[in-house]
Amino acid sequence: MKTAAKVFIIIGIVVGFITIIAPIVGFVALNQMKTQKPSTAVCVLVLLFCNLIGGILLLCSDESEYGV
Repeated sequence: MKTAAKVFIIIGIVVGFITIIAPIVGFVALNQMKTQKPSTAVCVLVLLFCNLIGGILLLCSDESEYGV
């Protein structure tokens, strides 16, 4: 699920590049995904501003996928 969420977030960044908030939220989520599961607030922001499917996948993902 982690890889699928990354793909959908990147698609959301590319599609939403004209708005300022979509790339910012997307890059914050991708940076948090490197070391830990993103916080619920970041997941909800991805859900609202970046990509609907990517946000749902982040909310449903398990912490064991991130090596924590």
